[in-house]
Amino acid sequence: MKTYVTALLALLTGLWIVSLPGDAWPAASADFWALRKLAIYYTGIGALGLMSVALVLATRPRWLETPLGGLDRSYRLHKWLGIGATVLGFLHWMLKIVPKWMVSQGWLERAARKGSSGATDLLTLLREPAESVGEWGIYLVLALVLLALWKRFPYRPAFLLHRALAATYLILVFHGAVLMPTGYWLTPLGATMAVLMGAGSLAAMTSLAGRIGRKRQATGTITALRHHRDNGVLEVDCRLGSAWPGHVAGQFAFLTLSPREGAHPYTIASAWRGDGILTFAIKGLGDYTRTLPQHLQVGAPVTVEGPYGRFDFSSRAERQVWVAGGIGITPFLARLEALAAQGGSTQPVDMFYCTAAADDGFIAHLRQLAEQARVRLHLLVTPRDGYLTSERLNDTVATLKDSDIWFCGPASFGQALRQGLGALGLSERRFHQEAFEMR
Repeated sequence: MKTYVTALLALLTGLWIVSLPGDAWPAASADFWALRKLAIYYTGIGALGLMSVALVLATRPRWLETPLGGLDRSYRLHKWLGIGATVLGFLHWMLKIVPKWMVSQGWLERAARKGSSGATDLLTLLREPAESVGEWGIYLVLALVLLALWKRFPYRPAFLLHRALAATYLILVFHGAVLMPTGYWLTPLGATMAVLMGAGSLAAMTSLAGRIGRKRQATGTITALRHHRDNGVLEVDCRLGSAWPGHVAGQFAFLTLSPREGAHPYTIASAWRGDGILTFAIKGLGDYTRTLPQHLQVGAPVTVEGPYGRFDFSSRAERQVWVAGGIGITPFLARLEALAAQGGSTQPVDMFYCTAAADDGFIAHLRQLAEQARVRLHLLVTPRDGYLTSERLNDTVATLKDSDIWFCGPASFGQALRQGLGALGLSERRFHQEAFEMR
């Protein structure tokens, strides 16, 4: 994902260079203040460009899911674009205030003032308010991005922070549109920035209006609740009353159980049977999810948005190996159901389920599904059986190098397996992992 950010910044850099007047570099090489001015424009353009694309990705555009490899990877790119824009925005503002402070300390000579033409137009009148709101916009972006990236910050407030970032972006668009040199607008850079800021502004207004994903929503009610106390997992069955396009095993959706709390992403734990029923397996990990067994009731309304994701088990390999860590079992439950409905897998599949807390009822159901799907189940209760490592996996599956690995679980677990299997000769392309981090 960082490659995409670098490529976009390289494109903007190239367009900025070819858009500069011929005397820009000689003047900058001879005068610090001219060089500073160029750097201010460059960092401002880069920050706005990256932020504009980040805003577009935040609207979850369907046409970008396939080229980016799914919404989970789109969100990861959104995150790195936001970080890149914040860094450039910080440098942009430092270039504005630090040299002025150095002048006040007597460390730099004040820039020579240019005479005023005396002409007054709309852009001239808007310059002062544009500079003022730009300063506060940078402060807000820095604060909001840092809070949004802090993973221990509660989910719902983090969601509202993203709405605030959309409003702040519109402030920065005003700042950039007024203060960008008029000559830039007549170049390829100007046309590109006009498209990016226009698309970003439309995306920001879509976010502020609460219309992101609206066309992919279906409504329904809760039909059943099953709480597995030993592993802290709540299964929620929903019957959708409005149209649901269907899903592929392994995909996820945004589920709203409470309008006040808003939508949370959960992997769909059931295969699509065309009857409008979806199952979600929710692990009690945070303040909100831990209280769901006490507050949810059969008959309560739900809203489901999706489906999203490309964790779809498509493979041309001779064998598949599935590795589930904890609540990462959910996409595999859906796949087991789908295979069972088809009479079982025609491809050898080994599934490793690693859990620290095994619930007897849940394990019994999992064994039954695996048998019906003709999938070989390996259960590892970590306090009893230890951890699954790449070496242990390689010793258990004789043809591991010819297999496709599908992993869903804690990110650190997946990274360790990916690196270990790579060291054993497994191709990076054979390891499939849902990058299921929305922040």
